[in-house]
Amino acid sequence: MLKDRQKSLLKKIIETFVKDAKPIASGSLVGKIKEKVSPATVRSEMANLEKEGFIFQPHTSAGRIPTEKAYQFYVANYLDKEKGLTDKEKSVLEELEKEQIEDRMKIRNFAKAISDLSKQGVMVAFSECDNYFTGLSNIFAQPEFHNSDQVVNLSSVVERMDSEIIDLLKSDSHEPKIMVGNENPMGKDCSLIVSSYKIGKYKGIIALIGPQRMDYQKNYHLLKEASKLLK
Repeated sequence: MLKDRQKSLLKKIIETFVKDAKPIASGSLVGKIKEKVSPATVRSEMANLEKEGFIFQPHTSAGRIPTEKAYQFYVANYLDKEKGLTDKEKSVLEELEKEQIEDRMKIRNFAKAISDLSKQGVMVAFSECDNYFTGLSNIFAQPEFHNSDQVVNLSSVVERMDSEIIDLLKSDSHEPKIMVGNENPMGKDCSLIVSSYKIGKYKGIIALIGPQRMDYQKNYHLLKEASKLLK
């Protein structure tokens, strides 16, 4: 069980790393949590978080970065399901909803917009064997996938998406489901957020895929808003 101070510190580590993609040094966190603590206390608490498996040191002399366990903890404890998108993000999707175009093209346009706003990849499943992908270059542009091994891993994830789509299509909830790392059937190096949609004759899912280091708050609400508007 994490203490309140450790929870606050972990939340700040995750949010900072999601934004900057750089290992977090203890010194940079002093003064960034509500409770006034000394540098020694921050170092001690980070050591405890590392011992509990929430953060790790990617290489010698580096700061710490969140683990899969940390992201799962963040989603379970800090995801605000009521606080939605910014007015600007919301207006982008609302304008798409007003377009007088064929439903299939409207769904594709939503997928492109979600990919642009999230900087992640998006897949739309129209049916078991009819899928549309967009924004995969966004994923390959992430720092996590700059080495060849990770690129190969991500490529295999994309290849598995078609085979995993049958189970994902069973989802009929407009409440997005978040699967982090090993929870994600398409690959442990990534996270997946899935939501269903139904418009006209089309019924399927929209899936956002990217590295574990993603803005879960924003991406959750992008899919939630899209599912609400696609009707």
